[in-house]
Amino acid sequence: MRPFRGGAVTHNGVALYRETVLKPGDVVGLGDHFLFLYRDPRVTPAPPLALTLPWQADASTTCCPSGLVDRQEALKLYLASPESVLKFHPRHADDLLQEIISKNSSPDSGGGPLAPAYLLSIMIDHAAKHLDPALTPQILLKSANLIKEIVWDNIKEFGDKHPTQNSTEQEGEISTPNVQKLSSDLRPLMFWMSNATELLNFFQVKVENMEKEWEFEAPGDPVLTADMDTCSEALAQLDDVIMHTFQQCVYHLTKTLYSLLPALLDTNPFSNEEKEKEKDGARGAEGEEKKEGEVDDESVLPPKVAGLVEVYRCSLMLSREACLSPPLTSQTFGYLFFFTNTSLLNTLLERDGLFSWSRAVQIRTNLDLVLDWLQGAGLGDIASEFMKKLSVTVNFLCIPKTRLIQSSWASLKEEHELLSPAQLHHLLTHYKLGPTRAPPASWAPPTSTDLSGDIFESFLDHPPLILPNETPRLDLSQPIPSSELQKEVTRLRTYLWGLDQDELPANQRTRL
Repeated sequence: MRPFRGGAVTHNGVALYRETVLKPGDVVGLGDHFLFLYRDPRVTPAPPLALTLPWQADASTTCCPSGLVDRQEALKLYLASPESVLKFHPRHADDLLQEIISKNSSPDSGGGPLAPAYLLSIMIDHAAKHLDPALTPQILLKSANLIKEIVWDNIKEFGDKHPTQNSTEQEGEISTPNVQKLSSDLRPLMFWMSNATELLNFFQVKVENMEKEWEFEAPGDPVLTADMDTCSEALAQLDDVIMHTFQQCVYHLTKTLYSLLPALLDTNPFSNEEKEKEKDGARGAEGEEKKEGEVDDESVLPPKVAGLVEVYRCSLMLSREACLSPPLTSQTFGYLFFFTNTSLLNTLLERDGLFSWSRAVQIRTNLDLVLDWLQGAGLGDIASEFMKKLSVTVNFLCIPKTRLIQSSWASLKEEHELLSPAQLHHLLTHYKLGPTRAPPASWAPPTSTDLSGDIFESFLDHPPLILPNETPRLDLSQPIPSSELQKEVTRLRTYLWGLDQDELPANQRTRL
């Protein structure tokens, strides 16, 4: 049996909103005045009624002390239950939403990195399975709006601490403590990016399920159309949250990177000074136990290069702490490595004083140190993909001079096909062969070669943000996943029970 949307139907005394299987003995209510008993003539003897009708109730059962004890035990079992269930009455939906959001709005709230997403998911799951279908779209939109309000406040607060305009920070002012301070201030944004991503995946599944249910309703029903618009708006609000938090995070991380990247081009990893600093850093790190979840430290790197790696390290720790989904983590680092590649390559092409074998070997060594660290941190594949052109350019400059002067344009272009003709021509014409030595004639490109292209890479060619559309990681068929969440779910169940009790006469309340 399946009621149409808005139909006043009860099943064994409980309002029925979705399809259910009738069993012999079930009592079906239609409207306010009609009750029907479902019987199957093939079943003999007839099973008892599944519902005790009001005139059949035994007064002794309503006041029996044992009945009260049973209710108390059932309540205690539910409050402490490890099941991913949060039951509530529709009239308490707004109060529950506010309670979840207000008490779990920061990464330090105590419920864990995905507490808001998990708690809202079990709330919505209960509404979608057991309450009036009209309620679920409203909860989706209200929760998305509440999250967006908090995130906008977080972005404003972050902007007050880290203004994007009139920044006069010099390269020397960007230190490890400054990078760590930025990372700490980004935690709320990364926290909500992660939670909004999980909720978006969960919302999409619920909306798809609702659409399947609505296929049985009258096509073009204005109520259903309005509900679908509400769901679409909720999804759009979460899209906004993910995009804005992503943009804020990568903008400020790349802004910090910009001040530190020149060190990779200018630091001589072979100098005695850098080696001494490296030894001091390694000695300082001896005996320090690496904390769980931390990636390898950068004490073995030249100090200035280590400052650059610190940005990647803090970004990785941020994403791990927030339990950011793997696809979004990959996109975050893809953007950081795209920026690294574009910024360093443009600076390198602009500074032709670096176009020599000796300087190129230093740059290659620094770049390898960074790439080795990223490989150890599990980011090697993403880094290699996005920094390929920088690596190819540095490899070109590392070609020994004796071999380079014997090479032709055609062979060099074939070996370094990622470089555009304009870029290769620029490197060759400005290569430091010596004060009196002219470029070999074999370096000249064919007359038909188009050299008019821009030698610099465009920052506008960054990879687009692809919003998630994947299976939710939060499996509500499993028990509550952590003790922190168990504590919070129990608190919310107790809170809802308190709301129910406040509405009852004193002599009908259940004591714990």
